[in-house]
Amino acid sequence: MRKDFLLFLTAATLLQADWKSDMLEQGTELYNNAKNKTVTLYKELKPAAPGKKESKEAHMNALWDTLLPQLEEGLDYTDKLEKAPESAWIGSDKKDIQEDIDKVFNKIINTLVEDDFMAYKKEINSLEQDILANKNTVAFYREKKISAPLQSSIKTTKADYAAKIEALQEENRQYQARITQVKGKLIRQFSDIGVTLTPEQINVLLSRVDGDDIIQMALMMDVLKHITSQIMVLMKENHEDLGYAKKYYGLHLVTLELVVYIQQKYVDKVDRRYIPKIDAIMFEAQKMVGETQRLADSEISERRRRIYQKNMQTQKLTVHVAELYKQDLITSKISMINAMKITKRNLMLARNTYKTVVLSADLYELISQSRNMFSEVSKIQVPSIVPFENMQIQKKYYELTKLIEKK
Repeated sequence: MRKDFLLFLTAATLLQADWKSDMLEQGTELYNNAKNKTVTLYKELKPAAPGKKESKEAHMNALWDTLLPQLEEGLDYTDKLEKAPESAWIGSDKKDIQEDIDKVFNKIINTLVEDDFMAYKKEINSLEQDILANKNTVAFYREKKISAPLQSSIKTTKADYAAKIEALQEENRQYQARITQVKGKLIRQFSDIGVTLTPEQINVLLSRVDGDDIIQMALMMDVLKHITSQIMVLMKENHEDLGYAKKYYGLHLVTLELVVYIQQKYVDKVDRRYIPKIDAIMFEAQKMVGETQRLADSEISERRRRIYQKNMQTQKLTVHVAELYKQDLITSKISMINAMKITKRNLMLARNTYKTVVLSADLYELISQSRNMFSEVSKIQVPSIVPFENMQIQKKYYELTKLIEKK
């Protein structure tokens, strides 16, 4: 009797465990469904992103209201910089004022970046996280499917798990299609500023540690080009007032100062952050190759020696891709330096012209010529991007990017 009771108790416990497991899965599924419906509802109700309901021109006009006071603040400091002493015990010297100018420039950059220009990156990252979460759930369901019954009215069956897996895989296909759409939008944005990129080149750009920097600069240049157009309109409308004409030309001068500041920040970041980190990764990988070679040479077992050789191939691939990565960063830096040379030549002319009181018609013509510079510089500072040779190199490139970001 006692034995029968124990058997009954054991069976009941196991049944309860299975029931709890199934309830947990059902609860998780209900939660995910509710979450997805909430997200869908939110997307339907939230205001459309800039550019969907309003034209690009209208959006740029709205952005002008935010940027104008910041540009005027930059011009005020630029005027003060010209008159300030090299050093001073009391009051501000050139170094102090330059720091104030840099703060204004960073504020303008934040305005441009926060203006939903980097939304593509957030969306891609979010979609990739959703894909990864679904893959993890699929792996869990496959494990549960092994011990699941073929038929049951209370348990999750093999067919149930297969259906859940297929649903998640279909969801991932939709997420992947959305990622492709976002990348397509990014390609069109580059096309608008005269830079032609293929989907493969976009993949490279999104895998690089400096990819955000390059995309961010390209999009900001497009905005500054439109800001310059708005300055030209103001100059044309106030052509009879030389004081206003000079002020608006001063705002144009600040935009050129800002471009040089952005370009120099990128060059400094490559020199001081990215390249030292990739050098450190290469050093560690080369050291690992040497260590693995030493272990392989001293190993008697042929089987273990083959494993060492395979490990060494992976380590050598890391070294090879790291070398390619470093060369890509150097090439990008050179492109940026060449673009900066053009900007600086325009900036020197703008500074000299700003100090010289000339006819407003001449100022208008100079700004008109500088406007073309934004397009020229945008094309130069986007580096020549070579698509990945294969998926193995693309994966390794992405791994190195994560390592650089962590170090």
